[in-house]
Amino acid sequence: MNNIHSIARYSKKFSNEDLHEIIISKNLEIEAWFRKQWIKYPAPFYSSIDLRNSGYKIAPVDTNLFPAGFNNLDASMESLYISAVQHTLEKQSAELTKLLIITENHTRNKFYSKSLTTLKSFIEKAGFEVQSCMLGDESNTEAINKDLVLNNSILSYKKFIPDIVLLNNDLSSGVPNILKHTKQLILPDLHMGWTNRSKTVHFKYFTDIIYNFSRVFNVDTWLLEPLFRNCGEIDFKTKQGEDCIIYHAKKLFELIKIKYEQYNINEKPYIMIKADSGTYGMGIMQVNSIDEIVKINRKQRTKMAKTKGGKILRSVILQEGIYSNEKLSSPNNVVEPVIYAFGSNLVGGFYRVHQDKDNSQNLNSPGMTFKPIPFNDICISPDHSQSIYSDKNKFYIYGVVARLAILAAAKELYNVEI
Repeated sequence: MNNIHSIARYSKKFSNEDLHEIIISKNLEIEAWFRKQWIKYPAPFYSSIDLRNSGYKIAPVDTNLFPAGFNNLDASMESLYISAVQHTLEKQSAELTKLLIITENHTRNKFYSKSLTTLKSFIEKAGFEVQSCMLGDESNTEAINKDLVLNNSILSYKKFIPDIVLLNNDLSSGVPNILKHTKQLILPDLHMGWTNRSKTVHFKYFTDIIYNFSRVFNVDTWLLEPLFRNCGEIDFKTKQGEDCIIYHAKKLFELIKIKYEQYNINEKPYIMIKADSGTYGMGIMQVNSIDEIVKINRKQRTKMAKTKGGKILRSVILQEGIYSNEKLSSPNNVVEPVIYAFGSNLVGGFYRVHQDKDNSQNLNSPGMTFKPIPFNDICISPDHSQSIYSDKNKFYIYGVVARLAILAAAKELYNVEI
């Protein structure tokens, strides 16, 4: 990736070479550690992980278990994706031959349609018969797709009876009864939809995993995770819960400042306030001071009042803002890596790029573009002959951090006590 600026000098300024050095030098031990983890906690069927790389810190800010954007992957690496899909499905059962994808209701979203077409192609080329259909209105059982029929707990679509049902719908509006009573295996698990899932819970699992990982490999946990707090019972329109947000924002700003002082970081701390469930870059607000919370205007309150599908926002996670100090060399745009996986198999990803955003802002917004990141063998094998800050070794570190986030999702799925 020659057109991505190296940020090695920026990293070294803060004397955290140990993070990069340890991960690269101990890759064999790290891979062995992951193999043991996957035996205990099998990874979700697929995922995408949004990372932020500030140079002094590399951490996930979101883990999506119903990913789209497959069309933005490097097309030349298709054989890797097909192999990963095949391997992940074969681990479920050797008898699987037919797969039904339950999609989002994005009938007019051409980008989602391209992603779905690409995903179906991967599965078909992996040797499976595939069909897809929209679920319909999840919140209204009478409006479920009429071609979806449940007979003796067996789900069928028209005359197609799948062996496995793959959800590419995040169930933000709820889990319909037709899926609750379906006998066939459904992946990901229905409980991992945004009706039940919480970003706060996910990052609690991630914190626990990072603690154990850091204890084994002797790195500062803060260099791999965003600090966070949670507030429930929120109503931005009526200002309900504002005191909770202010209280936890003050605590979070204090904690971030302490770490900045520890690493001599000359940046201004900021916080991202996010809907505690949901995706698509909705229900997100950047805060640079407590005063900004107090003075939230009507437009901002309206924007934060609802998330995808008009769902009322009732709970938020306050997350440490992580600067993205990686840029395209031409044009000079801020980027953030998004890493994809089928099961525990990393398959690459892309850089999310936005020409109108700076290095502190959310790039997952209208106007973003994408630049593929090909992984190939570099996801599990760094190059010890190169600088620890080389692209190949940087991508290996991305893969390690992404898999730590996937492991947190795996523990969510199995409801492991923290």
